[in-house]
Amino acid sequence: MRAKFSIYDRYYCIEFPQRARKYSSAPYQGGTGISYGYVNMHVENNYNSDVNEYIKSFLIKNNLSTELTVNMTSADIHNLRRSDIYVDSYSVDAFITAGFDNALSIGNKSGKPGTINICIVTDYPLTDSGAMNLYQTCIESKAQALNDMEIRDIRTGMLSPGTSTDTLSIFVLNKTRKYNYAGRLTEIGYSTSMLVYNNLLKFG
Repeated sequence: MRAKFSIYDRYYCIEFPQRARKYSSAPYQGGTGISYGYVNMHVENNYNSDVNEYIKSFLIKNNLSTELTVNMTSADIHNLRRSDIYVDSYSVDAFITAGFDNALSIGNKSGKPGTINICIVTDYPLTDSGAMNLYQTCIESKAQALNDMEIRDIRTGMLSPGTSTDTLSIFVLNKTRKYNYAGRLTEIGYSTSMLVYNNLLKFG
């Protein structure tokens, strides 16, 4: 079950074929619940506006539903890393944009805008706990990739697990809730972790 992907000058959009369960740290329509699609939109480095009002206005201007889950990034939208795999006949799609200028080490509270946005869309029949297990798996993979690329916080010199504004969104396009586990020792966890890890390395 695949989603429809479209890319434009300032954003890309993923439209789901049916409503999806969402697990997202996106600033607009994130959290848990139901989503019908995902948008990752470009903003300038000096962006400084109310997030909800800015994004809602952007969606209306572009004739998009205001119920979509939306992220923002100052990275080049067209430098998107997109790939897919099948796990036990179920699809897993990854969409990743990344900027490392704001790589932040643990313990540092200062920095500037910079974002890694990861979106995973799958019809693998995960339970809620299984989806959250996959969420953890993806975060671990992101941190490993940045460490292996030796991405450092320019202010502290320490290795960084990510930037201060990273987001991850996982969408499950399956009403069936069968699998409780998606750690890196499971096939879905291993395959998705490698998808995230290998795509992030391409930004290095």
